[in-house]
Amino acid sequence: MKLGLVVNPLAGGGLDEKKIELIRDTLRKLSMEVYTSRAVADAVKIRARTVEIPVSMTREDTVNLVKKLDEIVDIIVIFGGDGTMSDAASAKPSKPLLCIGIGTTNVSPVLASHDFDPEKLKEVKVSGLQVNVGDEERIAFNDVVVGSTILSTVNGERVQVDAREFMRGRRVVAVPRKFRARVEVGERVVEGVFGNIFVALTDKRFLGRGIAGGASLSAFLGFKAVVACISEGIVVSTYSKRDLMKLEPIVTRTLSFDDEIVRIRADEVISCDGNPIGEGYAEVKVAEDAVRILK
Repeated sequence: MKLGLVVNPLAGGGLDEKKIELIRDTLRKLSMEVYTSRAVADAVKIRARTVEIPVSMTREDTVNLVKKLDEIVDIIVIFGGDGTMSDAASAKPSKPLLCIGIGTTNVSPVLASHDFDPEKLKEVKVSGLQVNVGDEERIAFNDVVVGSTILSTVNGERVQVDAREFMRGRRVVAVPRKFRARVEVGERVVEGVFGNIFVALTDKRFLGRGIAGGASLSAFLGFKAVVACISEGIVVSTYSKRDLMKLEPIVTRTLSFDDEIVRIRADEVISCDGNPIGEGYAEVKVAEDAVRILK
């Protein structure tokens, strides 16, 4: 069998010897003929059959490499953060993905364990959210977020950085700022000033937990997804207990949905699994069986 290898060299603050050894160990464990780009082969110091793609050091490298490998190999192994997995799925591969987290957060539901057993891997289909911002179309597995900051790794530490500056290629540590937005789900509308807006699939962990607020009802009643409009910015890594007490009370307004299109108008950045993709207007809907993964 043939294996395609995709590595995001910038995920989680960049490649180091520990991550490179994890990649090599994984390839040895799978014991297949490896195909990848010359840039990836050089970065992780392996011998492989190489394919040609343009290198831009942006998300397009992941998308283009996945598309190219999908024509050649039997499975595609992805090393990166949650945003890298989103980019790989956004390429709409027909082959299954084996996703290994080496990013900042690594909480995507598509991720396999670092110590997976090749004999026990099973193919499953995973649903996500399709988000459209301008000409961009992405798949999110964690959430679609509107807000001024995202989580990133700077000098080995997880911090929040300015989302607009990140889109310009700069990591600038920042604190969240509020913004005005309007969210429409059919005839239902939430409008106001918020710190963050999240769109996510419902999660069974909400069931029976009233503290989850409206999201617990959404899960209990079987809705596919929910929007949460939150009065304060909560994509943060530096709040202290005192900071949080100064912000409280925090108010959340929710909108449940199944197959409707969520329309968001906001004067702030829209991100997909932690990757900023644009600002101003977004449409989000549930994407059933968005990708095949091995887990």
